[in-house]
Formats: sequence, C-alpha cells, structure tokens
Amino acid sequence: MNQRGFTLIEVLVAMLVFVTGVAGLLALIVTALALHRDGLNLARATRDFDALRATIVAEVAAGGHFDADRHAFVDVAVAALPDGTTYAVHFIPGDGVEPDRAELRFGANEAELRTARPVVFALPTGPPLASTVARWRERQARPEH
Repeated sequence: MNQRGFTLIEVLVAMLVFVTGVAGLLALIVTALALHRDGLNLARATRDFDALRATIVAEVAAGGHFDADRHAFVDVAVAALPDGTTYAVHFIPGDGVEPDRAELRFGANEAELRTARPVVFALPTGPPLASTVARWRERQARPEH
C-alpha cells in the first residue's frame, strides 16, 4: 500500500519550527525598535547638549553669567529647554592651571537634575571687559520683536 501525504507528527513538528521562527523574528523586531528609540533619544540629547553648551560659551564670552562686579560666575539653578527638558549649570572657577569650566546637567524634571551625570566643559578664558558685559545685558533687556 502506497501512502501519500504527511503524518500528524510531521505536520506538528513543521508547525513548531515555523512558530519558533516567527516568534524569533518578532522578538528581533521589538528589540530593533527599542534600540532605534534609544538612539533617537541619545541623538536628541546630544543635539540639545551641543546647542546649550554653545549658547553658554557664547554668553560667557559676551559677558553673561557674571555677577555685578564681574568677579564670579552666577550659576543657573534650574531652567528649561523649549521641549520641557530641564537643565542646571554650575560654574567651576579655574585655579590657574585648569581653565574656568561649566558643569551641565540634564533631566526630565527638577528632581532628576540631582542624580543626573554632569558633563563638564571649558569656558573662554578671563573675565570680559565691562563694555562687553554692558552690551550683553542691554541685549538681554531688550524685548524681542
């Protein structure tokens, strides 16, 4: 007697292999999407950091963030970016060997700032001239159009 077709065991084994393969592909897709999301978040954070660092360096070079006597920096305790991300800036005076530096922290909210890892970067050397400070403060006081 000549039999044609597959036995029930063969069909079940084939289905098990197929389902295992599909489950593996779905797990791979979920992992890839999570890694992509993490990469986008890291890229956004890097872009925000670079923009904020450049802004702080430019403001310090233009005479901003100094006290009234131009002898010390004034920290930014808490501020927010347009997207709602909070940040804080702590200025670290140089010691003659090390240049003046700024410590920047990012967080989703104010509570996260305390535990956020700081990023330290160098600032332009020396305090700005009084005229530079006055021009910067005048620009800050003008209302935007």
